[in-house]
Amino acid sequence: MSAGDEDTELRDLVTQTLENNGLLGKIQAQLRAGVFLALEETDKKNRKVHHNKRLQQFLSTKEGLLAAGIVQEFLEFFQLDYTGAVFEPESGMVRMLVKYE
Repeated sequence: MSAGDEDTELRDLVTQTLENNGLLGKIQAQLRAGVFLALEETDKKNRKVHHNKRLQQFLSTKEGLLAAGIVQEFLEFFQLDYTGAVFEPESGMVRMLVKYE
């Protein structure tokens, strides 16, 4: 067995173990959230603002803000922290909640 085969076998074993323990999905979600937040931070430094006019219009209504709040609570309740970390800045919910308080 060559070193390359051993590396592949070890990689597959580690991947399967992480998958079985439910850690692989969590690590992937954490990585996606980290990448998104890094991009968001870069955009802030470069003063680039991404506007989703359709979403902003929806969130400007009482029903829209309520619906987004329900999504936010759902993510918090089920401890989907990485999804929430992406949802909040992408949806502008943090800013919207401050605006409506």
